[in-house]
Amino acid sequence: MKRNSVVGGFVAAGLGLCALMPAPATAQGSGVSSVQLRGADAGLLLATSNLTAAQQSQLESLLRQGQRRLKAKDYAGAIAIYQQAAAVDSANPRIFSGLGYLYIQQQNYPEAVAAYRQAIALEGDNLAFRYGLAHSLFRNGNSDEALATYQAILQNAPKEANAYLGVAAIQLQRQDYQAATQTYTSLVGINPGNFQALIGLSNLAIQAKNYDQAIDYLTQGIKANPRQDSLYVKAASLYSLLGQPEVARQNLKKALALKPDNDEANYQMGYILYQVGQPEAALGHLLKAVRVNPDLIPAHALLGQLLLGRQQYLRAAISYRIVAKAMPENPSVLYNLGLALWGQGQRDQAKYAINSAVVLYQQQGNQAGAQRARELIEFWASQP
Repeated sequence: MKRNSVVGGFVAAGLGLCALMPAPATAQGSGVSSVQLRGADAGLLLATSNLTAAQQSQLESLLRQGQRRLKAKDYAGAIAIYQQAAAVDSANPRIFSGLGYLYIQQQNYPEAVAAYRQAIALEGDNLAFRYGLAHSLFRNGNSDEALATYQAILQNAPKEANAYLGVAAIQLQRQDYQAATQTYTSLVGINPGNFQALIGLSNLAIQAKNYDQAIDYLTQGIKANPRQDSLYVKAASLYSLLGQPEVARQNLKKALALKPDNDEANYQMGYILYQVGQPEAALGHLLKAVRVNPDLIPAHALLGQLLLGRQQYLRAAISYRIVAKAMPENPSVLYNLGLALWGQGQRDQAKYAINSAVVLYQQQGNQAGAQRARELIEFWASQP
């Protein structure tokens, strides 16, 4: 078999609908764990009033250096500079909040928790610090403390929408859907147009298979937020689930008109176009989706399939490697990766991938899949 006809009679193995279909919104995926954290948290800060002129000058120099490191995304370097700044001005809460933000960028949540606690000890009424602490606690697995922090925010500021969303996120994590529904409903009661709460309620309605109610929530959200692209994407996902691809497509067009680089909208549009027999148009949307979000696994799965069919083996292999890393127990992914690698001429790696697929197919009781993979190995062995 020639390299440029590797697929030949051996078609790519299907990954299953779960790998390709636009994933409908789920209750578990809704909500946020904290207010959006901003890079400004680690920007230039005012010194406290008890510094000498020399200390003031030193602090300003350090903070300028820290800002440059932050802009360059040199978080370790910025942290080192902010630690020096904290030594100069240990009573400045914003230096510690800046450190908390930088630790979050490194996903070093224990240190972020400690930094935000220090900031709060110095300025207890700053909501941004408490949001930073709640976010860090949540990410560090301390959901009880995170929940208590969000609830404390609401005690002092009962209209803080992000605190409601944080509470709901924790309730969803705990699969306490009734409580999450109550939290979202309370938020809509004080902020009827809050699109995140309405998306959350829609997701919960979908989980309960109350699709009419889910559509009502999204319609309410779109009416209040006609320029919010995520609402149209959620509506498209729901209409795809209900077998109404044309309605889904119209919603995706609106989302993409508002935000052309919306990764989920591009993926869903690519999937719909693929389903209606427009692979070239689908390819463009899928490429944009993974360019914006390289970790969007369903988009890579469908993109790999399309690229494999076009004999663009290098790019197909790149996508399938990403999918295989995310889905190591899926033998169909390894089978398709093997095809792409063989097409590149990487025969040893291709055989390894197919043999790994055989093992997984057998472990999962899929004898037909295992036999197909073995036949491919035998066929390749007969090639010069």
